[in-house]
Amino acid sequence: MPDLSEQAIALVQQGDLEGARALFQFVLDQRMAVYGPDDPAIATDLANLGNVLAEQRDLTAARPLLERTVALREQQYGPDHPDVAVDLGNLALVLEALGQLCQARQAYERSLSVQMAAFGDDHPTVGIALANLASLLRRQGELERARTAFEQAEHILSKHLAPDHPALRSTAAALRALQY
Repeated sequence: MPDLSEQAIALVQQGDLEGARALFQFVLDQRMAVYGPDDPAIATDLANLGNVLAEQRDLTAARPLLERTVALREQQYGPDHPDVAVDLGNLALVLEALGQLCQARQAYERSLSVQMAAFGDDHPTVGIALANLASLLRRQGELERARTAFEQAEHILSKHLAPDHPALRSTAAALRALQY
C-alpha cells in the first residue's frame, strides 16, 4: 500500500484532490481491514485523508480523522513526540477554520510546546507554529500577544528561510498589518 499512498500524494501535488481523496480512502480501508481501527499503523493513512479533506474544505469530515490521528500517534510515540506536534498543528488549523477557537488555541499551544522541546526555540518549524498561533491570537483580539508571536516567528524564519519563502512573506505581512 505504500505505492498507492505515494500515488495519492502525487495526485495531491498535481492538484487532483478528489482522486487523492478516493485513493487515500481506499488505502485507509485496506489497512483498517488488516490492522483494525485502533492500530497505530493507520495513523498516517488517517492523517493523509484528513489533510486532503481539510484541503477540500470538508472540515467536519476532516476533524474526527485528525483527532484520531493525534490519539493514535500519542499511543504509539507518547504525547511529546514531534509527529504528535505536526498532527496537532493540522488539527488546530481545522478547528480554527470551524470556528472552534479555544480548542484550536489549545492544539496550537501544545503543538508549539512539543516542537520547542524537540527542536529548540530557533527551529523553522517552531517559527511556523508561532506564526499559526499568532494568527489565532490576532483573530481572538489579543493583538499585543499576536504581535510578539509574529515578531518571534519572523525572527526565527528569517534566519532559516529565503526572503521570498511563503511562510516568511506571510508572517512579515501579518506583522506589518498589526503595526498600523
